[in-house]
Amino acid sequence: MVWLNKLIVMERPIKYVCRSNEEWRRERSYSIGASAVGTIIGENPWQTPLQLAERMRAELEGRFDYTQTLPMMRGHAYEQGVADLFQWQSGHEVIAASKAEYLIRRPDLPFMHASPDRTYWIDNNGKRHGKEAEKNKGILECKTTRRAIDPDNLPLCWIFQLQVQLGISGYRQGCIAWDNLTSFDGFGYRFFEYDEEIFNAAVELCRDFWQRCIKGGENPEPVNAADVVNLYPTHTVGKTIIATETLQEALDHIRSLKAAKKDVEDTLETLTSSVKVAMRDAEALVDKTGKVLATYKATAGRKSIDSKKLAIDYPETYQACIKETAGTRTLIIK
Repeated sequence: MVWLNKLIVMERPIKYVCRSNEEWRRERSYSIGASAVGTIIGENPWQTPLQLAERMRAELEGRFDYTQTLPMMRGHAYEQGVADLFQWQSGHEVIAASKAEYLIRRPDLPFMHASPDRTYWIDNNGKRHGKEAEKNKGILECKTTRRAIDPDNLPLCWIFQLQVQLGISGYRQGCIAWDNLTSFDGFGYRFFEYDEEIFNAAVELCRDFWQRCIKGGENPEPVNAADVVNLYPTHTVGKTIIATETLQEALDHIRSLKAAKKDVEDTLETLTSSVKVAMRDAEALVDKTGKVLATYKATAGRKSIDSKKLAIDYPETYQACIKETAGTRTLIIK
């Protein structure tokens, strides 16, 4: 990439402004973004290191998936609202031009990039100080969430993201602002100074991930069942492993939980059956005030294809309509 070649010979962090979200997403595929560090350290509940590696390798090959989930679209759409709340509550002016889609890379770290949500004036009068204005900027990360946030114990992935943004951009102050969408008073913010120790740790993690997993093609270790199915969709016939003490304890716990679950399900079935017997042909069960406590209605019938009859009477059509799906792996506790 020509721009990357130019980047390597320049001394200062370079800001690359993108003309569209698609261009921004394409440009970011050439390096690891600050938001991905949380995934690499295992602190992202929505993505595993394996999923990140597979997505980045695909994008480097030109295979882009521009599909955005509703949470992703919400997060992007609500950025401005969180930025506005931060400006009103903190008194720090958010720089309007920082809303643009852009990336920042350092010449010595071409495998990483920063893409701040917004920037703000640390001192609102600093914008009048000419060339000193850059030193007066801070990075604002805007978060929306549905979980309670403790300002003194922010998610580690948020902190790593902000510190990487600061380390790459050269700014020395930043702020994480968040809005809990399920709480009336869920907005908050917290300022951070640049922490070189955290940034250097993130750099080494990203360097290793880039060299081994992205350029080298090595798969990260699986961390959940979805990763295992992805890497090992089928079993190796005859292969066994020796159960560790930890695995033995996990199996014992699973057995006890299944036994408790069966007891609950049996009790639930007995109680449900007793209510149905009492209701007979009644549509609803009410209390003395007429409040509906339960309903017992028949659903509408449905039409379905008799596959056995189709196979006998129209074998060619049946064969043409057969769809083969991949097998699944089932864990059976003995």
